[in-house]
Amino acid sequence: MTPERFRGLVSGVLIIGVVTSAVLITVAFVASLAIGWDGSMLGATDRVRSDADFSNLATSLSRLRPIAIAQLGLLVLVATPVVRVLASVVGFALEGDRLYSAITLGVLAILLVSLVGLR
Repeated sequence: MTPERFRGLVSGVLIIGVVTSAVLITVAFVASLAIGWDGSMLGATDRVRSDADFSNLATSLSRLRPIAIAQLGLLVLVATPVVRVLASVVGFALEGDRLYSAITLGVLAILLVSLVGLR
């Protein structure tokens, strides 16, 4: 893999991740203006719901609730750096650069451990 192609791969991952996240959050914002933010939680269980509660994300997405679309946008935004580092590992491995592959795998491990620690 040429250095230009490697840079293109990494920048492409970042651009796609940020643009996808921005589009999802914008769609959620516009939808919440149309039906209201509280309307995005219709049908929620009687327990107190929080915007930070991602436990019913799949169900809420299937019902196209704006809050779920915004949450998906946030998840995409958080996942973007992880996917970028993963793309770097693949790029360095394809170049045959063992040292940078190992260093980048270490960075990926630190990122994943920090994400798990957020719970």
